[in-house]
Amino acid sequence: MASETRLPTVLVTGATGLLGREIVKKFQDYGSNWNVVGTGLSRSSPPTVCLDLTNTDQVAQFIKATMPSIVIHSAAERRLDVAAKNPEKVVELNVLVTKYLAELTAQMGIPFIYISTDYVFDGTCPPYEPYDEPNPTNLYGITKRNGELEALKHNRKSLIFRVPVLYGEVEKTSESSINALVDITLNVNRETEVEMDNWQIRYPTNTQDIGRALRDLADLILSGKKDVPSILHFSATQKYTKYEICQLFGELLGVPTCHLKKVDAVSKADSNVIRPHDCCLSNKGLMELGIDCSHVDFVTWWKKYLLPARH
Repeated sequence: MASETRLPTVLVTGATGLLGREIVKKFQDYGSNWNVVGTGLSRSSPPTVCLDLTNTDQVAQFIKATMPSIVIHSAAERRLDVAAKNPEKVVELNVLVTKYLAELTAQMGIPFIYISTDYVFDGTCPPYEPYDEPNPTNLYGITKRNGELEALKHNRKSLIFRVPVLYGEVEKTSESSINALVDITLNVNRETEVEMDNWQIRYPTNTQDIGRALRDLADLILSGKKDVPSILHFSATQKYTKYEICQLFGELLGVPTCHLKKVDAVSKADSNVIRPHDCCLSNKGLMELGIDCSHVDFVTWWKKYLLPARH
């Protein structure tokens, strides 16, 4: 009698978050090709496992019991204002947890994918290749860069996967700074004037596309058919400012945007958090591996997402 082949298991941290949910879905789309285990904390409910990543003993026990084939670490504190106000907590999650996970997975010979950000760059010389020198301009970017360094230092099978600002299907609009612009466009707070940035260039990328790319990348890593670089980028190519996105949402929703004041320079309100101007990420490395780097059209996705619910 032939022995059963053990399916590969992917362990996804931050599985209750905006990106983590889509990563889990895309691996589940493969049907019986993958076992998928997701962990979360404040919003976790079965089948997602409640796990405090800062509790090293619990984490070690869980990963050793799960024996994943690959770990995708998407849990992070991404909010720039939270990072500025509570740096110790942000360092703990973005750096120290990453260090421990890298050490633990290295001991077990497990590939470790660390989700990072375009904010490791200062935005002065786009587009950025994976080998370009990082120079983060704010605490969030610094902690993510330090997380990268810890992952690369402690697990030779680490892969740093940088992505830009994300959008997608949310449980609440605050999960994404792009989705949150819908409420601002609708002026749910009934403000007479809202300053809206028209200086920083963003490349909003849908979580569905990132989840697909990560699934394909995990397949490639486990196949061993190609040498995979230690740092890769994935980004949509359509560029917008936040003001431009609000104007687009206004057109789609048929609502006025006269409450929005276009700001063409760095806002004084953001003086404590320096944002980079243009951190365009190059997809060249992924494309050379044969990974599908296509992405949904920004306007097409939002028409489908917004209009049925609003009309």
